[in-house]
Amino acid sequence: MIHRFRGGIWWATLLVVLIGIGASAYLVQQHFLHLQAAFTSKSLCNISAYLNCDLVLTSAYASLGTLPLAGLGLVFYVYALGALLYARLAPDSLAEVLALPALLALFSVLLSLFLAYVSFFQLRSMCIFCTSLYVVNILLWFLLKALIGQGGPVKLFKRIPWGKSLAYFAIVFAIGGILLHTSHKQYAKELSPADAKAYLEQFFAQQPYNIDVSGRPFWGNPDAKIVIVEFSDMECPYCKVAAFNLKPILSDYKDKVKLVFMNYPLDKNCNPAITRDMHVNACNAAYASYCAGKQGKFWEYHDAAFERQPKFSRESLENIAKKLKLDTEAFQACLGSEEAKQFVVADIAQGDKAKVQGTPAVFINGRPFPNWISKKLVHQALDRILAGQ
Repeated sequence: MIHRFRGGIWWATLLVVLIGIGASAYLVQQHFLHLQAAFTSKSLCNISAYLNCDLVLTSAYASLGTLPLAGLGLVFYVYALGALLYARLAPDSLAEVLALPALLALFSVLLSLFLAYVSFFQLRSMCIFCTSLYVVNILLWFLLKALIGQGGPVKLFKRIPWGKSLAYFAIVFAIGGILLHTSHKQYAKELSPADAKAYLEQFFAQQPYNIDVSGRPFWGNPDAKIVIVEFSDMECPYCKVAAFNLKPILSDYKDKVKLVFMNYPLDKNCNPAITRDMHVNACNAAYASYCAGKQGKFWEYHDAAFERQPKFSRESLENIAKKLKLDTEAFQACLGSEEAKQFVVADIAQGDKAKVQGTPAVFINGRPFPNWISKKLVHQALDRILAGQ
C-alpha cells in the first residue's frame, strides 16, 4: 500500500491531471469550433484584446499539422491518468509505471516555456486556459517526481520498462492521434461536396447589399468584376487573422478581384451602434490608417498596425507612422481632423446598411460570406462568379 504521505501526493497528482484534462478538452473543443465557424465562435476567456484565447488558438503555433497541440496535451493527460490509476493498483511497480509519464511531463514543461514565450512576446496575448496548462505541466512534473521518490531524468530513463511502457504509450497516442485527425477533417470542413454546394447555393440566393466603396483603399484589380469588401476593426483579434489571411487566400485571383478595406471599429467613440467600452482605441486606429492612406501607405500602415495589435495609443499610432517614414506633422494634423472622422463614420454607415453585426465581416459582390477562412470555398464562389453566375 502507498505510504499515507505518498497517498496524499497521489491524490494531488490526480487532481492536477483532471484539471489538465478539463482545460485541454475545452481548448480542443474551441479549436475545432474555430475551424467549423470560421473564427466566429468566441471562447470563454475572450475577455479583452490581451486576455484572448481565440487569437492564440488561431495562431500558427496552435497546431502540429492537423493535430491541435491542446489535443496532444489531452491525449498526454489521459495517458498519465491511466498510468496513475495503474500505479495505485500496483504500488510495488509505481516507479516503473510512472517513470515515462514523468519524463513526458518534463518535456511538457520545456514546451510550455516555449509556448508561453510565443504567447506573451510574439502574439502579445494571454490565453488563460493555455496558461493553466503550463502550470499543470510544471506541477505534474514535480508531483510525479515526488511520487516516484528518487532520481533525476537520467535515473528515470533507466527505470522505464520500455516494452510495456512503449506499448501503452503507442496505443494511447495512436488512438488519440487518429481521433484528432478525424475530428480535424470533420470540423475543418473543407465541406463535403454536398455541403459546399448547399453553402454556395445559399450564398448566391442572398440579396446583395449595395456597398459604396468609392475612394476606399483596395488591393487587386481596380476594374475587377468581383469586389470583396472587408469590414474590419484594428483592435479586433479575428480581424488580425483576416488581415494576414485574406490576401494569401485571394493571391491566385489578384488580377480578377478587388479587395476593399472598410472600417467598422467596435468603439463607441465613433460608432453609434456600440454602447459600451470594447475596443477603446479602434476609432483612433481607423483615423490613423486613413491618414497613412493619404500619404500613399495605407496597406503598409494596415500591416504594421495589425502586427502591433492590440496595444494602441496616440503615441504608438504616431510611432508606426514614424517607422514608415510618413510626414509626421501632416499625419498628426490629419489624425485629429474632422476629415478623418467623417471618412470612418461613412464606412460605419455603409457597414450598418449591410447589417454588419461583428468583425471581420466579408462580402463578395455585396453578399455576406462568413466562411471566408475556407480557401477552397472562397475559390469555388469566385470561380462561379467568373463563370457568369
